[in-house]
Amino acid sequence: QGVSSEKNRKTYPTIKIFNYEGPAKIIVQCVTTDEPPLLHADSVVGKQCENGVCVGYVNPDNMTASFPNLGILHVPRRIAMDFCMGLCIFLPPGEDRQSIRKAAEQRAKKMDLSVVRLMFTAYLPDENGHFTRMLEPVVSGPIYDSKAPNASNLNILRMDKTSGSVAGGEEVFLLCDKVQKDDIQVRFYQENENELLWEGFGKFGPTDVHRQYAIVFKTPKYFDIYINNPVSVYVQLRRRSDGETSNAKPFLYYPQKQGELQQISKMYAEQ
Repeated sequence: QGVSSEKNRKTYPTIKIFNYEGPAKIIVQCVTTDEPPLLHADSVVGKQCENGVCVGYVNPDNMTASFPNLGILHVPRRIAMDFCMGLCIFLPPGEDRQSIRKAAEQRAKKMDLSVVRLMFTAYLPDENGHFTRMLEPVVSGPIYDSKAPNASNLNILRMDKTSGSVAGGEEVFLLCDKVQKDDIQVRFYQENENELLWEGFGKFGPTDVHRQYAIVFKTPKYFDIYINNPVSVYVQLRRRSDGETSNAKPFLYYPQKQGELQQISKMYAEQ
């Protein structure tokens, strides 16, 4: 479905051609999230598709083309290897078979099989009526495999602490929906009328993410350790790869005791 699809109003992937009226042919393919995008081993399937490619034509009344029956056929890593071997046939002449295989292995290993983008390429007719005049392709946002960890919505379910010292370093247990240990951050932030005043990040490593549903981290130090009154901030999960964030939970920073403040000041003065 389209990115703006709703429960009672479905939309579908649609493109529009501007500054031109007339026939146009549209080719849809799966590509990677790389820049520039590369052909992906996964393929599009549907009524208008053949051999992993979908073909459509624009409606001349509004110069749009919609694709209501698209699906994505996911392939395992070994098939991706064969796909990349096929692409490596187009390497410069003189490359030996071992070099081709090595290039294919590197390409297949690098390819992220959990996410694709759709690339739409429009072709306009030439003077002979053949669709040979290619326009600049447009690429969709990332489309994640529904079984991939980074396809799920981020959500904080519970934290065992909702307050802590401005000095930071306090251990917190956080329960969440499924996350990917190498692609997740615990972000603390403070806003004033949508203006970001401060942000910090919880400290933890990949081994502190337990079975993708719990994170044990240490709170960051608040930027002002000399506060006299408690300060309210927020905590949320953030995915590194796409910047997606979870719901925000309140967190309270409270002032240090006078003796501890002096010790902290001395410690920072010695550094």
